[in-house]
Amino acid sequence: MLSILINKKGISLIEILVGSIMFAIVFLTVFSALAPMMMAYYRANDFAEYNTLLDSVGNRIVAEMTNASEITDLDPLTMTTHSGKVIISVDLDGLLLKNNAPVFPRGFYKGKSIDFEIQDEGDEVYAVIVTVMPNTGGGAGATGAEISREYALRLWMLS
Repeated sequence: MLSILINKKGISLIEILVGSIMFAIVFLTVFSALAPMMMAYYRANDFAEYNTLLDSVGNRIVAEMTNASEITDLDPLTMTTHSGKVIISVDLDGLLLKNNAPVFPRGFYKGKSIDFEIQDEGDEVYAVIVTVMPNTGGGAGATGAEISREYALRLWMLS
């Protein structure tokens, strides 16, 4: 009986095919279970990058406006501070500029671009709306959409 189970010829082609099919089934099962988790990870990472950009750019614009003694134009944001005239704008690549110099290094944006809008709400209240969007050339990322955040700012010292 034992001599029937021991095959001294090696592995047959059928045994290799059966083993390969079993491996493929196990691999596809594991991959199909991990794919949604990986997509959720990429999506959460993308939202974290969007939020970092929103906070950094929004807080920088609000800080610059807070230091202003006079705001003369909202598009591009032009103001006077104790150090002189400051112009905050966005270039064609979606990078934040202060007096035509980048505020953050290009790698900080991680394939995304920004835009902002300042709205004068009256009575020295401004709404700063910052939008982060995927670059069309760099792919849409996991979110594939643009995300905006609004900051309210009351400037007491302006007249």
